[in-house]
Amino acid sequence: MWKNFNFVTKYFTKRRQRYITKTIAMNQQEFQLREITYQDIKDLLAIEREVYAGELPWTMSAFMAELGSKAPHLYLLAAINGKTVGFIGCRIQGTDAHITNVAVHTAYQGLGLGRSLIEETRIFAKKNRCETLSLEVRMSNVKAQRLYRKIGFVSQTVKKGYYDENNEDALEMIIDLKEE
Repeated sequence: MWKNFNFVTKYFTKRRQRYITKTIAMNQQEFQLREITYQDIKDLLAIEREVYAGELPWTMSAFMAELGSKAPHLYLLAAINGKTVGFIGCRIQGTDAHITNVAVHTAYQGLGLGRSLIEETRIFAKKNRCETLSLEVRMSNVKAQRLYRKIGFVSQTVKKGYYDENNEDALEMIIDLKEE
């Protein structure tokens, strides 16, 4: 009986597809997009410290747990000349692909790197037959909200006291992928 059950679970369980590293050109610079490994976590923490004024929204253990998760997920970094300058994380939850975090070093913001990282998660979401792509953003982060709206996200709900460190509210935003 258990042998049959194991066969069924293997057959219907989604196998994690590997991301194929790619190079993108922006502002006459070449960036490599590739999957994040455990060895990259220190670089991600450094970007968080720089972008979030010394704060660490995600800890090393949080990144390690996500990278080791059996749930379908995609964690990418953007690098130039081997230096990590941005990253994004996305996890599949039912029919939603949820962007867990995204950050681009301030020296590389405004080049389209954030948009490119989000587009990679959109492709990943569609491959996994998701109906929505979602994220939360701080109410005070108007610059990011503007970018997300340009990409196609629409505001949904305000999550009161969402961010632990200062009890700031979050704005939930989504893209309806069924309409694409």
